Amino acid sequence: MRQQRWGKVKVIGLVLLTYVFAKFQGGFASWFLFYSSLVVFVYELFTYFLLFTSLDVVREIDRNRLQDGDDVIVTIRLRRRFWFPLGWNMVLEPLPDRLAGVYEPHRQLVFPWFKREVEFRYVIPNLPRGYYRLGDCVVSGGDFFGFIERRKVFPLSHEFLVYPTYQNVEHWAMGDGSFSGNVHVSHRRSDDVAAVRGVRDYHRGDRLSQIHWRASARGTGLKTKEFEHQAMNQAVFFLDVEKASYQKQPDALFETAVKLTASLIAYANRNQYHYGLVYKQSERMSIAPALSHAHFLHVFDQLARVMPQGSDSFSRIVGREALEQPPGVTLILVTPNVEKELMKRLIALSQKGRRIQLFLVHADTAPSPEQKRALQLLSANKVSCTSIHIGETEWKRMGGVVG
Repeated sequence: MRQQRWGKVKVIGLVLLTYVFAKFQGGFASWFLFYSSLVVFVYELFTYFLLFTSLDVVREIDRNRLQDGDDVIVTIRLRRRFWFPLGWNMVLEPLPDRLAGVYEPHRQLVFPWFKREVEFRYVIPNLPRGYYRLGDCVVSGGDFFGFIERRKVFPLSHEFLVYPTYQNVEHWAMGDGSFSGNVHVSHRRSDDVAAVRGVRDYHRGDRLSQIHWRASARGTGLKTKEFEHQAMNQAVFFLDVEKASYQKQPDALFETAVKLTASLIAYANRNQYHYGLVYKQSERMSIAPALSHAHFLHVFDQLARVMPQGSDSFSRIVGREALEQPPGVTLILVTPNVEKELMKRLIALSQKGRRIQLFLVHADTAPSPEQKRALQLLSANKVSCTSIHIGETEWKRMGGVVG
């Protein structure tokens, strides 16, 4: 701001100085200097008022859904309704808060000349999982002599999510009939042609949607569809996001927990199993089991946003949320901490006939003796337990084996 003010004073002072010099000195050379300074003054005046007149900034990102490690390409366009070749622009692009200490904000010097639209691109590389927001764009501009410099903030906002990467799990115990969490469907779907076993005579109280109109048209009376007994696999994932669980642990431990959860959800989605997600960060997040592409994206949206910042105890969340799940749903827990309260709740749920699978993620080479004893006790009470080391790169076969 000080440079701008003194720049204007210098221009005005130059005009006044040359005018006084021409008045006292006279002659062609002195008046030539005055008129030359007057031309500079007019140029500075035009630059000051027209530099941002009709200037518009447009930002585009190539994708708003990425995967961990991907690059995002940002396109910036400076548009004018009329050309203004007598100045320059410096575009300063902000960085999301999570990347502020990793990369420098992008700066681009632009000379528009006679172009009404100037475009450039830049790349933010190797993005880690998370939610990102690009805020306001700051554009500076000035004249070629350095007397005037102005700055304008263009309110822009672009958001994008970086999904966690997941591995292709080839086999998981959830997929077989013994540990799939079969939930019997209380209703029969009349639009599921593959589930129709046969036809029978119409009985009073049968719904119109269950009538087999083609068989009824043969003239033997109304016929009703008979369906196969339907069941579907359902699982609810409980992700531990309690802050205390990850204290004094490497940052990669939570990323391993998220990546493991994403891999198992991808397996369930690929094998047509209904799945849900539960965690509590600042607010409770509970996604009921379902199966669709939109549901898959919704779950992964939350996995991209989640951070280990929860304040509530994971054991209390499991105890409270498990009561809201139907009896046949398999409960999948991903946590780095198997404490006594959690063990008590899991054993109590298992004794009530709930199907539970626990995944323990750990940073040490092997689980500690306390963790091993906890896993063995849980396994003895019909809780399937699996330990996952932070350094494991492939999870081909997942099962209830204590590591």
